[in-house]
Amino acid sequence: MTGRRFSPDWLALTGAVIGLTSLGASWLILKPNRLVSGTGLRLWEAVGPGMAAVIISLWVAALVLALRLRGRGSSLALGAIANTVLVLNFTFAGTAAGRMLEGQPDFARVALGGAPWLATIAVFFLIYAARQGLGGSTTLRNLVSVVGVVIIAGLVFSGWFNNLSLAQELAGREPRFLQEFGRHIFLFGVSLGVGTAIGLPLGVWAARSRRAERPILSIANVTQTIPSLALFGILIAPLAALSFAYPALRELGVRGVGIAPALIALTIYSLLPLIRNTYAGLRQLDPAVIDAGLGMGMSRRRVFFRVELPLAAPIILEGVRISAVQVVGLVTVAALIGAGGLGWFVFAGIGQAASDLILLGAIPIVIMALLVDIVMRYAVRKATPRGVRGTS
Repeated sequence: MTGRRFSPDWLALTGAVIGLTSLGASWLILKPNRLVSGTGLRLWEAVGPGMAAVIISLWVAALVLALRLRGRGSSLALGAIANTVLVLNFTFAGTAAGRMLEGQPDFARVALGGAPWLATIAVFFLIYAARQGLGGSTTLRNLVSVVGVVIIAGLVFSGWFNNLSLAQELAGREPRFLQEFGRHIFLFGVSLGVGTAIGLPLGVWAARSRRAERPILSIANVTQTIPSLALFGILIAPLAALSFAYPALRELGVRGVGIAPALIALTIYSLLPLIRNTYAGLRQLDPAVIDAGLGMGMSRRRVFFRVELPLAAPIILEGVRISAVQVVGLVTVAALIGAGGLGWFVFAGIGQAASDLILLGAIPIVIMALLVDIVMRYAVRKATPRGVRGTS
């Protein structure tokens, strides 16, 4: 009698193990004020053994499924467990925070410990494994990916988490948060737009001209190796000199610090993926396809816009996606030279040793990066010819 081969889903197993490990970390932290470290409470200490047993049971169920994940039904069950754990983790946190603050001084805070964030990482692994198991069912894959996030977003806007320290940090700084959030989007949008307007033509030029290929790609590679903070610093002196030499530039906002050097540096950093992917997308085309278009009487210009560009579009858009995600994160560093953005909260929190203030800036940046990535992946998929899409 031969035994069945043990072949767990390692991605799901990793998520289940991380989730069970999170149970040993602090789940909520009761602090006398926003700066003191406070006392950490485990899951069962904060919400009671009954609610804790529910979450523990879900993690054990995820572990069992990971050990024998087979077929669409098991994958759907794993996705349902992952979303349920995600929602319950944060729902219980909002409820427990209000109860823990009863009888406490006005300055007392309840902050999320490491366990909810570790559990969120574990849920990401489980959802990714569930999506793989669901195969080509786009509706189920999207449902597994977003249902928990949508529920938590609804709870956020309903005020469910208002007793948590992170929400209180936001309530005390809402006007500044909205201002820096808008500044972050502005820096991201302008630098990516200008970078695209410069990078795509340079990529086309490099693909068309052997003489231009090497210097364009070499310069783009070199600029990418310069550390972001160093590049911001390098731009301070020449821009400051220009603003003093030409007061009109100063009136337009061109100074050694602020938005101008941030936009220049961010645009430079966005160029390499745009140039490289445009170059690769055009160079990988079969010359026979171009010759066929020319043989049909199409002009060189028309062949480019009607044949080459549509075929190269998926690779070009992939470069835009990489640049967009990269720029969303790099805008954070621009706060160090007075350009603003959500990085202001990150560095202010580091200076004050206030972890929730750091999270107030970091969490929206992560969410923005994920949303940009999702939107651009969708654009890449739509730009990919249907026949190629089905085989990829």
